Amino acid sequence: MTTILGETSDKSGILEWESKVGKEKAAAITKFSANRGTFMHSLHEHYLNCKFVEGIDNPLQECFRRALSECNTLTRDEIECGKNLFLQFHHNSDFYDDIGEILYQEVPVWSSIGGGYAGRLDLSIRSLKGIPKIIDFKSSKRPKNENWIEGYKKQVAGYSVGMFERYGIFPEQCEIWISCETGEVQKFVLNKQQIKYWFSKFYENVLEYHEKNPQ
Repeated sequence: MTTILGETSDKSGILEWESKVGKEKAAAITKFSANRGTFMHSLHEHYLNCKFVEGIDNPLQECFRRALSECNTLTRDEIECGKNLFLQFHHNSDFYDDIGEILYQEVPVWSSIGGGYAGRLDLSIRSLKGIPKIIDFKSSKRPKNENWIEGYKKQVAGYSVGMFERYGIFPEQCEIWISCETGEVQKFVLNKQQIKYWFSKFYENVLEYHEKNPQ
């Protein structure tokens, strides 16, 4: 899914930024952002397993131990930044308060629609009220304007259809949670109607990608 969106989306903003800061610096910033996001995601995955699946007494301590073991090639700065981004979900949000049941974590989903696509969703839960949701975690240097996250919306919509085709569950809601280096945590919510709308937009990307890359 990331390949499809990457190859069919407007890259003018990224190219302008690369030109401004220089390709070498841009590559270093991109690598750092990816790695601190990897550590943040690892902490989420292990914390959710420790707390909601395994019922460990001290899930926070254990999730750090597991994530550090899993991500042992990252730099100290990448780990520290990823840790802070993860902890903001505890300190600056009510994210963990509405988890009734974890359905799937870090599982592959796919569909043959439009020529096919595949991806790996971060998390799917049932809320305390029994509502099935897909959750996608993101990290950012600063808060996002909603107009900037159309790609994220297409991504969770694609996950929704892929999860339905593979597991028979279509989410009533998708949530995009963004932890920012400036200290904020943002939440963007898509209802079922919006999920279907953004899937129709993602479907256009899928068709375009396969037209450019015929098998």
